[in-house]
Amino acid sequence: MDRRVEESIGAQLRSCAGNRRRITRRLRELDDEWDLESVLESKASIVTALGVIAGAVVNRRAPSVPVSWAASVVRLAANGLLPVEPLLRRLGLRSSREIEIERMALTIMLGDLDRGPASLAGRRIPDNGIRVVRH
Repeated sequence: MDRRVEESIGAQLRSCAGNRRRITRRLRELDDEWDLESVLESKASIVTALGVIAGAVVNRRAPSVPVSWAASVVRLAANGLLPVEPLLRRLGLRSSREIEIERMALTIMLGDLDRGPASLAGRRIPDNGIRVVRH
């Protein structure tokens, strides 16, 4: 996990500690947060359409953008590598796993262990433990 993301999660957890209302609000915010993978997949069709239109109208080289975007989606599906990840991280996006780690920690803080970890696309999240950065 990226150190900045880990520190951000720790800061969020510390700011919510002991405040049930704040924890509940943060959990709702996490429900609405888009992860890296979802952004990449959902924007692929938009980028492809714009690239095809730009290629037909503006410049024949424009389709190279949707081709590289599609290659990123294929590479993500094949081996989990995401070539545009540094750019998306600079925009403030986190991986689904990072979001889920924060969600699980907040759920534990609430004492709501009956709910268990949420699933991602029908898969259970592996229990690798949660490390919170303390300052």
